[in-house]
Amino acid sequence: MKNIYKKIDVSPYLLVVFFIAFTAGLFKDMLTFFSIIVVHEMGHVITSSLYKWKIKKISFGICGGFITYDEMIDKPLKEEFLISISGLLMQTLFYLICFFLYKKNILDEGVMVLIQKYHFSVFLFNLLPIIPLDGSKIISVFLNVFIPYKKASKILCYVSFFMVLIVTLSCFIYDFKIEYSYVMIFAFLIKKLIAYWKDIPHLFNRFLFERYACPVKSKKTKIINGNNLEKIKRRVRHVFLIKGKYYNESYLLSKKFD
Repeated sequence: MKNIYKKIDVSPYLLVVFFIAFTAGLFKDMLTFFSIIVVHEMGHVITSSLYKWKIKKISFGICGGFITYDEMIDKPLKEEFLISISGLLMQTLFYLICFFLYKKNILDEGVMVLIQKYHFSVFLFNLLPIIPLDGSKIISVFLNVFIPYKKASKILCYVSFFMVLIVTLSCFIYDFKIEYSYVMIFAFLIKKLIAYWKDIPHLFNRFLFERYACPVKSKKTKIINGNNLEKIKRRVRHVFLIKGKYYNESYLLSKKFD
């Protein structure tokens, strides 16, 4: 948590939006929305600090807040899951405190209405299983428990593309009022999703190199038939059965990178 403010990056476009909101008489709405975003990201920051994850940057823009980490890919899945849900939990705690203050007549009803409106909007939006939202990170953890890393990454992309399609079709079927803000947010998500899909080969090679440089410490061992590195799972040690002989993971990775 020390000097965390130095890692905060605020987009100039967000400042422009604040100015427009102020001139349009919507400053209270914008301030409430942004406060919930900050509380949400604080949940991630606190949990990341507890597990000593290195935060590279905390970005705030017109599409919300996002945290970039300077960490290895194969971190403990339990830690990744708790960090992923901590934003939603912190946001819920904030809402319950505000609701308590409202019931005690300390918080104004108009303010509470805004908090309720933006709390549920941000909460449900972040639950969408679309990269890079929290919902996709939660699903990623569960996928990596059961299937290899590279396959889990591809399935996560398929799920994300499918959800984008479902949301888009729902807008047309139910004739939702499509605003520019929605278009910008989903354009941002699609851009991130496409970038992640293109980056999967690089991420997989980085994952393998990390496993080679820092072998995983795990009691779980899995036997893989053949020389197929794409079957390597996170947080699991592997033994490869090739032509009747057993080779450990470190040996095959050394052959690849040495």
